[in-house]
Amino acid sequence: MKKLVYGIFTFLLLTSFQQTPDIEKILNDINDTFKNMEVSLLHWPEDLQPKLGKLKKTAFIAFPKKETRGKLPLLISLHGGGGKTWSIEEQLQRSSEVKGLSLAELAGKDLILLEPNSFEKWDPNTLNIMLDYILEHYTQIDQSRIYVIGHSMGGRGIWEWIQQFPERFAAAALGGFSGVSENDDFTKLANFPVYGMVGGEDGKNVASAKKMTDLLKAAGNKNVEFIAFPGANHPQGNKMLFSHVECVDWMLNFSNKN
Repeated sequence: MKKLVYGIFTFLLLTSFQQTPDIEKILNDINDTFKNMEVSLLHWPEDLQPKLGKLKKTAFIAFPKKETRGKLPLLISLHGGGGKTWSIEEQLQRSSEVKGLSLAELAGKDLILLEPNSFEKWDPNTLNIMLDYILEHYTQIDQSRIYVIGHSMGGRGIWEWIQQFPERFAAAALGGFSGVSENDDFTKLANFPVYGMVGGEDGKNVASAKKMTDLLKAAGNKNVEFIAFPGANHPQGNKMLFSHVECVDWMLNFSNKN
């Protein structure tokens, strides 16, 4: 009986292992399909990892396939809550379809795309440590043109990040989250470009996104855009946000260079 149980367990374990997608194959398939961006895996150094809190050890980074000259803007994409429990393989595949990598490919712009992955909600302090590392090691980044985009948990993470450290970014595109309050620090964002996006049928998140952009405008911010995608629920709003290339074009107009 013990041998039978052990045999079944071993079979299930091996079957599960064999069904795990090979990340290098996924990566190669993406790069064979993408025409504009070349995607790579970014593994955080072991000595940096303890400082990155709940960030997973692997992030995604993409560069234009065509040769470029001069400095390039950086677009940082933060995933939503579903990504907390997904494998890196699942996150890579999804990002190439309806997340940051997909948007960078669709936009076809000369930029660098960075997509970190997290086990828990985003922490602005650990994200700052991550960004410091990226700017130190990728000197081709134009530090006056750093942009952030995210939906749901990613949108919430960006909202907290730009309130605390707006000087680090040139613009942000975010949506699909709730909890925006009059007590949030809108004074720091009075001149900060924000593109708010949400599915038009995304429950309380619709009012929250509208409240965010309305309060920004009330604070004197003239660089605010808002769109509610008609008929889109939460997942559909995510897909539409990460295919709305107009928001990338819009953000790229801004720089925080003094």
